[in-house]
Amino acid sequence: MSLPFGGSNSAAFASIITHQHHHHRSFVHIQQTAATANLVAKGVANYGARLLPTSSTTTSLNVNPIAIMGGAASTVSVNTDILSTPAIVTMVLLAMQYCAQPPITRKFLDSRANKKGVTMVEEIVKIALSAFFFLSCGKDIVASELHGWTLSSSLLLAGFPACLYAIQGVLTYLGYQNTDSVTFNGLNQTKTLSAALWCFLLMGKTQSAIQMIALTVLLFSAMLFQGSISISGLFQKKSGDGDGNKSVEQTRAHTSFSKGIVPCLAAAFISGLAGALSQKGVQMAGGKGRNPYLYTMELGLYSSISLLVSLVATKDGRKSLKEESGIFRYWTPLSIIPVAVRALGGVLTALVHKHAGATRKGFALILGLVLTGVTQSWIEGERLSADELMAMALVILSSYLHLAYPPMV
Repeated sequence: MSLPFGGSNSAAFASIITHQHHHHRSFVHIQQTAATANLVAKGVANYGARLLPTSSTTTSLNVNPIAIMGGAASTVSVNTDILSTPAIVTMVLLAMQYCAQPPITRKFLDSRANKKGVTMVEEIVKIALSAFFFLSCGKDIVASELHGWTLSSSLLLAGFPACLYAIQGVLTYLGYQNTDSVTFNGLNQTKTLSAALWCFLLMGKTQSAIQMIALTVLLFSAMLFQGSISISGLFQKKSGDGDGNKSVEQTRAHTSFSKGIVPCLAAAFISGLAGALSQKGVQMAGGKGRNPYLYTMELGLYSSISLLVSLVATKDGRKSLKEESGIFRYWTPLSIIPVAVRALGGVLTALVHKHAGATRKGFALILGLVLTGVTQSWIEGERLSADELMAMALVILSSYLHLAYPPMV
């Protein structure tokens, strides 16, 4: 689009000034052009603060280094049927964090470290990061978001999801202990379908028929990539049937329906509910949605309080506090690195909920899963299997279908 105040118009304007008494009609035209240019300039200035081109909400431009991450965007409504630039950026960053987390954790954090202590430090770091980004949004945004803030609204918007996330963590840990890795990874991927269901029930976010197919393809691709199912194995000759049957029997013996499969499904169901509530909080609370950084601070605060209570109230928790170095036993100065990376992932999750929605977050996590496999294959010098290559193609296909075929309005 060319702006109407350049080149020939400037020359015409100079001519009008010189011969003003001979060109009254042209002067009127220049006034109209200047008014048009003023409207265009305002439109360009406000573009960075708008996610919906058709939005009738008037906003002011918030120029700061964090703006693309959701600063000014918290003042307008969000249409998650269309992927905006902040949605794409945050989803890619979340996928990269998801990919980098496992190797960083294995390298810098001792597996014997107290899990509740690690999680509590993570929540504190998450609060600090969110506070920094929140203050970077500018005084006007901070004052606007804090105006009318009440403890009751905070507990309703963030307290309940924080409790759900805590319950999900317990169920996930229980399921992980009582299922084999193949079953666990497969059931864990149903979180995306759960998020779509809860977004529909709580927010009326419908999925088109093709989008539902895309979500099913995404679930299938995740299970294929993680080895829960295999297509290439169907075309291979069976060998060593005795050993194979024995391996299957051992796997099934390790999997408990009541203590493994049920908790995994319950965790996925609760994850979808918590994600939908978080999306509703950052997109719709108060008509404009909660600032994602403020919301992350609230979630972190309530999660930290619940973890601290569990440490003090339980026998194992009190025992860990009395040990030498307390919850920081087995820590090194570099142990803060994976904790900080995971905390950053929590901030990115809130931003993805804000700009893309809880359902689309599933696509970001599957992309991270694919990046993990590709990176590990490259580092170890191994080729990707036929199943992994097929899963990558299915991820691309499902992403295209979900983006290209939104519900008809």
